[in-house]
Amino acid sequence: MERYIGLDAHATSCTFAVLSERGRRLDSAVVETNGHALVKFLRGVPGDKHLCLEEGTQSAWLYEVLQGHVRELVVTHAYERKRGPKDDQRDAFHLANSLRLGAVSPVYKDRGQLSELRAHADVYAKLVTDVVRA
Repeated sequence: MERYIGLDAHATSCTFAVLSERGRRLDSAVVETNGHALVKFLRGVPGDKHLCLEEGTQSAWLYEVLQGHVRELVVTHAYERKRGPKDDQRDAFHLANSLRLGAVSPVYKDRGQLSELRAHADVYAKLVTDVVRA
């Protein structure tokens, strides 16, 4: 059972859209832009999950947080909407359907190989700040 998920991400909220392998709309939800909330939503989707999101300011962080919770994660170029008002749900369903049809051009994202180093650097910076304050 394959599930194709589109994610339209913003600073405070993210919109998910879920399609079946035949393109039937199964679910959509607006979730807080918070790692735990995003992972919780994905865990609630049954089957093999394929996720697509657009390149943007949050995409590197989202890639790192979500890559272990889906079978496939694709970051793609932002597409130009020809006309009409902005609609996050429509954009998310468009991403999910494009992924389902194989019509996305992926953008390279680092697989998080430096995340451990970044975490250690963050801890070091916090320790230095605490020592200087004391």
